[in-house]
Amino acid sequence: MAAAVAAAALAASASSLGNGFTYDDVHLIQRPARLHTMDGWWRDFVHTYWPEDAGGDGYRPLTIIAYRIEWALGGGSPLPFHIANVSLHVAGAVAVFWLGTAVLPLAAAWIAALLYAVHPVHVEAIANVVGQSELAVAFLTALSMAVYLHGRLAGPVSKARWAGIFALYATALLFKEHAIVLPALILLAELTVVRDPATLWRRAMTLRPALLGLTLVAVVYVWTRSAVVVEGLSGFKPFVVFQALELSTPQRVLTMVGVSIEWVRLFLWPARLMTEYAPPYLEVAQGVSASLLPGALVLVGTLGLAIASWKRSPATTFGIGWLVLMLLPASNFLIPAGFIIAERTLLSPSIGVMIALASAVQAIYARIELNAAARKVAALAVVILVGLGLWRSHTRNTAWRNNDTLFRQGVLDAPDSYRAHFMLGVHLFEGGNKAEGERHYREALALFPYDPLMALALAEQYRRAGLCQPAIPLYRAMYSIVPDASSGHLGFAICLLETFQLAEARSQALEGIRSGASVKSAREIIAAAKEAGDSLAARAARGDTVAISLRAAPPKP
Repeated sequence: MAAAVAAAALAASASSLGNGFTYDDVHLIQRPARLHTMDGWWRDFVHTYWPEDAGGDGYRPLTIIAYRIEWALGGGSPLPFHIANVSLHVAGAVAVFWLGTAVLPLAAAWIAALLYAVHPVHVEAIANVVGQSELAVAFLTALSMAVYLHGRLAGPVSKARWAGIFALYATALLFKEHAIVLPALILLAELTVVRDPATLWRRAMTLRPALLGLTLVAVVYVWTRSAVVVEGLSGFKPFVVFQALELSTPQRVLTMVGVSIEWVRLFLWPARLMTEYAPPYLEVAQGVSASLLPGALVLVGTLGLAIASWKRSPATTFGIGWLVLMLLPASNFLIPAGFIIAERTLLSPSIGVMIALASAVQAIYARIELNAAARKVAALAVVILVGLGLWRSHTRNTAWRNNDTLFRQGVLDAPDSYRAHFMLGVHLFEGGNKAEGERHYREALALFPYDPLMALALAEQYRRAGLCQPAIPLYRAMYSIVPDASSGHLGFAICLLETFQLAEARSQALEGIRSGASVKSAREIIAAAKEAGDSLAARAARGDTVAISLRAAPPKP
């Protein structure tokens, strides 16, 4: 049965092996020179996940070291990276099966693992190389819990098992931060699927040393991570939409209440997948409204189902609890994340969903046990679901073949997501297709005009093309959204200079100096503005024009 699960996972993911480096892969793996050598690999334990020039966010040293090894193995070919991703997915599906056998009957555990193996929402984590950290954590967490539960259901957990769990936990944390919830998963298991005649207090006292040890591992990890990363508790800059709209914590939480209906769709019927979940496709809540009701009902209903199943179907409660705990770190409910929804972050939570669904299948099958026709229909339904998942995953993998395929597919998947158009516009400009790129930039601005990075990006494209007239309103729009923005001042100053708005050009050049831009370039702009002003004053009577030139190359954005 484990072999069948592995085969299903391989079949669902194998079409990703021909993919190249796409999206974040390019900026995180393909371009940074530090990943192209094994020299100094130990420094990754005191280095951020993203390079400093790309934000300096996150802390995932083992993920970076794995990328170094894979680069060395393939000489820069993407194939070893994709082989690693597929292998981790296959191993993860088998680990889910083993975990399932500790909380479900064998057949139900098999169904849970098969559904997990072919689930289309996992494609982003598998087909995009940077999903490797997600795959590693899903595998290591499922394996840790399987080791714990199989030992615990036979009696007290042995020291050898605890040692293995500690090692797996520390390793998972160094791949990605959301593995930190493992101690909570152990407590969840004790409250649901573990059957022990001892009182809860006695069980807590027995577990206390091990749980304190796991907590110590987590504390050391958080302390180390906070010493390396400066972006607060999350370790990443909040999603640009949250910053641009200055969402308060209640508004962010309300936004996610409304978005929760999208999670349900992705877990239960992921026919429509996309790379960019953003406004106006997703509504950003400014307060309580009727549009939040479906999401609120989903959250309340899920919580109610978990409570109602506690005694009658512990595996259902365990699955729902797993979903909640694994989803929380990236859910935006506790701390702001760098996105509203990202499909790759649903990989580990989906383990709980599949366990809960398989427990329901088990209950349904028990009710129709004596009805042969109904049993055949139920079995056929499972086969159809697995087949559909396999087909959708297999075909979706190719959307991640390269950036041109991915970003064009992104607009087809979500024509009402501003970031889908924005990312395609960026890609088109990089490829020299400026006319089509401008069209998608403009479409993105029409859909959501509040992203300062997008306004700045298009303004810089116009400036580099010598079109300062359309660039200036975009610079102004950016600073109206983020008055204290540190980027773009010198580009804005150049365009102001070229349009003879000399006083404001000097002001923006000074702002550039205060924001850390090139002092040399800023001084040249100031000098050119002064020269132009003096020339204008001297020649105003004769009506002469003034030619302005910068003695240095325009500043880079």
